[in-house]
Amino acid sequence: MKNSSRYAMLSLLIITALSGCSSHSDKKPPLSDENFELEILHVNDLHSYTDPVSIGINTPKGMIKVDVGGAEALKSVVEERKRQNPDLIVISAGDQITGNALNYDTFHGESDSVLHGLLHTDYYMLGNHEFDHGGNGIETFMNFMKHYSPQSLMINSDMTAAPDSKVTDRGLSSHIRKVSGKNVAFYAVTNESKIVRSSSPEEGMSFKKTVPTINELTSENADRADIHILITHQGITSDKTNASLLNDVDIIIGGDSHTLCGNFSDKGISVDCPYPITATNASGHKICIVQAYEYGKVIGDLKVTFDGHGNVLQCGGTPVMPLWTDTAEPHKNSTLSKEEAVEEAGRLPNLPESPYISASKNNEATATLKSYRDVLETRKKVIGRSPRDFCNTRYPYAYCNIKGKSNPYGSETCQTLGKVILENTGADIYLVNSGMYRTDISKGDFTEEDLLNVTPFGNDVVEITMSGKDIYEVLNDTMEFVNEDLQSRSGGVPCGYGFSYSLRGKGKNPVSDISILTREGREESLEMNRNYRVLVTTYILKGKDGYSLLKGKKPLKNIGSDADIIRSYLRDHALPDIPENIRTIRSFSAE
Repeated sequence: MKNSSRYAMLSLLIITALSGCSSHSDKKPPLSDENFELEILHVNDLHSYTDPVSIGINTPKGMIKVDVGGAEALKSVVEERKRQNPDLIVISAGDQITGNALNYDTFHGESDSVLHGLLHTDYYMLGNHEFDHGGNGIETFMNFMKHYSPQSLMINSDMTAAPDSKVTDRGLSSHIRKVSGKNVAFYAVTNESKIVRSSSPEEGMSFKKTVPTINELTSENADRADIHILITHQGITSDKTNASLLNDVDIIIGGDSHTLCGNFSDKGISVDCPYPITATNASGHKICIVQAYEYGKVIGDLKVTFDGHGNVLQCGGTPVMPLWTDTAEPHKNSTLSKEEAVEEAGRLPNLPESPYISASKNNEATATLKSYRDVLETRKKVIGRSPRDFCNTRYPYAYCNIKGKSNPYGSETCQTLGKVILENTGADIYLVNSGMYRTDISKGDFTEEDLLNVTPFGNDVVEITMSGKDIYEVLNDTMEFVNEDLQSRSGGVPCGYGFSYSLRGKGKNPVSDISILTREGREESLEMNRNYRVLVTTYILKGKDGYSLLKGKKPLKNIGSDADIIRSYLRDHALPDIPENIRTIRSFSAE
């Protein structure tokens, strides 16, 4: 992005020739004599969560559970920051919708658009889940955004739709606006691989390659824009990889991998990366990379300092997690009292360099969302009970919020619900992708809302026949796909009930030691030449999420939708408490 005058370029070439060295540090004539700062508030992967979400935090006195985020808290942060800096930008990096099925299935993105209106979101993009319902789903959501959040611009630098697409507005390939006297360009790219493999894009949709597309666009805007900001929904791993290949991009605002970055690790929560990440782009200049976790639990506050030429001097800022401290309770395994839990929660925002703040009420947000919340409240009836907490972690040793520790065995949510679905069918195993189950399950009352949050996609369960060799090949092929990009593809990890396996994190054939759990509770080795009755979802039968070897297999019969099967089971039973020795992922090695 930092083009030079002809004289400067000639001088640079002469110096390079004399020194025998190459350089990418050419700069534009100064925009000003002074450094300047650009501030961006950002969210990603909201997934239709407009209310606070409960998380576990380890404190010196014990583990607590406390509500964080939500519309009121996020709006209060935006309002406060805008009072301090009217020029700040608000960005949402994809997956605004789905996930919270009670909300999305009721309002189809309307309440999510209302939230963006409250936050005064300037730019948003399409994540992979905006493609879950084809062109109709995108068109519906974008129409809601135009009505309830008219100031928001949808940026789309890479997706092309067919001429007869139901998506009548495809967004802007780029947009330039003046911020603090500087021309700032915005671009956005989504996750082609994940959309094709895991969503339901409309026929005729295609996606351009990220690096050449953005390099071409930034080059075209070089004379019109001083700063280039790329919004992505590709995961933190891809963002870090692409950063070194992008010529002119200064900032990447990311999403998709639900990555928590920041100064949380010594303050009670496991993190994946620093905030912000500083890297170097293809022109040798600093580039800032950020992401803001999930579900509105965090809002990122990125502050980037530029020199007078428009080059990044410093990547700064912090993610902010608003705590509703009065909701704090001791974790089930804690000896704290309610009063002590509230006291511990209230202490967190006062820690040095704390990313926590005390959440603030916001009357406008509460009044605006009241009618939506009133409807949802009528749908929260208790339909069953859970005997204990179940982690929804997908990959071994991922951090389990509900238990406050890592979980080495894969998704317990998938396992216990898999046992429910397998019950009374006569099938041998239930095999699905872990990404179809979305949340932890708490001990105690299990409501209709809980069910829809756990199973938001309404997948049909069908029976197929697979040989032992088929099962072995599908598990290995899928895990090879997952391990290629774990941050973005962890939803493909095989889970369910009636089988277990050992897993390696790398290499060919990472799945071994596969066994089948009999109805009598015995584990027997998988027999390669034996045929097994296997329950799967119609989703992975399409080859989605890495299950390409299942594509084209014919179902023998339809068992019903996952949510309906679970509802029926809960009329007469509590969720099953599976013994500790029965695990889908028996053991794990990183190598």
